[in-house]
Amino acid sequence: MMKLRPHHLLCLQKYTGRGYDGPFTAHMNELVRRLTADPQEPVQLTQGRDDVCAACPHLVDGRCASQKKVTRMDRGVLGACGFAYGQVDSWRALAVSAENKIFQTEQFNEICGSCQWIELCRGTRKGWIDGNEA
Repeated sequence: MMKLRPHHLLCLQKYTGRGYDGPFTAHMNELVRRLTADPQEPVQLTQGRDDVCAACPHLVDGRCASQKKVTRMDRGVLGACGFAYGQVDSWRALAVSAENKIFQTEQFNEICGSCQWIELCRGTRKGWIDGNEA
């Protein structure tokens, strides 16, 4: 089972092969490959460090250097989608809900507006869910 912070449901869908550094990008490529190969993979929404964070250079002593920002983003995703920490569902089910309730609404700007990657995400025509454009 993959563990993801709620806002990483968005990051993974808009991921285009760019990241903070080489090890992080390689790690993200592997996560995307894994979810593409099995869109039914169970995902648990977690608070704090998750499978994406494992290779992030901004993880300092097990905590995100941007903790306040990412906590706000996580709460935004939870509220917009009606999700809860600890919830388990398939990647596909969680991603489809986030795609419909965030990417297709003004929630996207509200949740992701302070993220350094927002322009890259805006320029990504659509996200992916199961290996195909959503």
